[in-house]
Amino acid sequence: MPINAGLEYQKAELKYGEAKTIPEKIKALEEMLKVAPSHKGAEVLRAEIKSKLSKLKEMLEKEKQQKTKGAQISIKKEGAAQVMIVGMTNSGKSLLLSKLTNAKPDVQEYEFTTKDPEIGIMNHDGVLIQLVEMPAIYEDFAYKGRGPLLFSIMRNADLILVVLDTSHNPEKQKEIIFNEFDKAQIRLGKDRPRIKIKKGFEGGVSYVGEELIKADMEDVKKLVFEKHLSNAIIEISEPMTLEELEDALNQSTAYLRCLIVGNKSDLSSNKGDILVSAKDGTGLNELKKKIYEQLDIIKVFTKTPGKKKDHPPIALPKGATIRFLSQIIHKDFYKKFKFARVWGKSVKFDSASVGLGHKLADDDVVEFHLK
Repeated sequence: MPINAGLEYQKAELKYGEAKTIPEKIKALEEMLKVAPSHKGAEVLRAEIKSKLSKLKEMLEKEKQQKTKGAQISIKKEGAAQVMIVGMTNSGKSLLLSKLTNAKPDVQEYEFTTKDPEIGIMNHDGVLIQLVEMPAIYEDFAYKGRGPLLFSIMRNADLILVVLDTSHNPEKQKEIIFNEFDKAQIRLGKDRPRIKIKKGFEGGVSYVGEELIKADMEDVKKLVFEKHLSNAIIEISEPMTLEELEDALNQSTAYLRCLIVGNKSDLSSNKGDILVSAKDGTGLNELKKKIYEQLDIIKVFTKTPGKKKDHPPIALPKGATIRFLSQIIHKDFYKKFKFARVWGKSVKFDSASVGLGHKLADDDVVEFHLK
């Protein structure tokens, strides 16, 4: 099948052939992917490039980990969730962190003030959420200095807060930041492809939902072989191209939620998902609410019979049940459980009696009755 790769692609391919180090090879492959044709006939080519990139990035990460042993950065998760604040230099990350939390980072006008992650705790209606400001991102940050190490830390975050300086070409900033996350094999604002891989079965590789793959099965089998899947059942639940399948089969790819914040609204009318000014406080309360809404958590209040609800609330994962809540409070609440009364959105009427399997909603009030 004709690919019709242009001159730019041929030049990038030549650079790849001449590359000697892993970073040089990665950079050349990324350029090849950037200028490669995007039509259907080039799907196999693009998937092969992505596969090579994945392998080289894994090798680079292992190499970096070896070099940085003894100088690791560890950020222990605290509170109900962990949110990473990222952005380019002078985007206002430090000032934003200081306004949203109890942190006191060094806020200066000059570039690259933040050298290490800065940690603060944000209180939203009694729910404590950890905010971590990361050092400024720049082009090739994913491969240079402590970039790989910092990206490995961000993989465990519950939300990425992308801060853009709206007074200085925010679209370019967004492009650079998202590109660096892509290089680190982290997809921002995208859902993990609906595919399951069950390894360890004998009899080779079988496919469930094969008809959803929009590619030649011989190319699919070749790709699966390159991923070292010799005995497995691959279940596919949504339509995907060969290139999308390559991404889905890459176990090291992370998918994280993100919220784009347009900062310095006092200087510009450009917008992100939400527009704020860390300097004068505009939009900060709304930002706190948006952060909370993006996280898979709810807050629930408990109360003693005959008394008002207790403070602060208890943070729970969305979909949590009375059983889950009882086990968090005390083991006796679960062992001696009789019933619970609930006030709030999860019941048809207030003070409804429910059992252990009842699913709770945000701002519910729960009163336990024990045997």
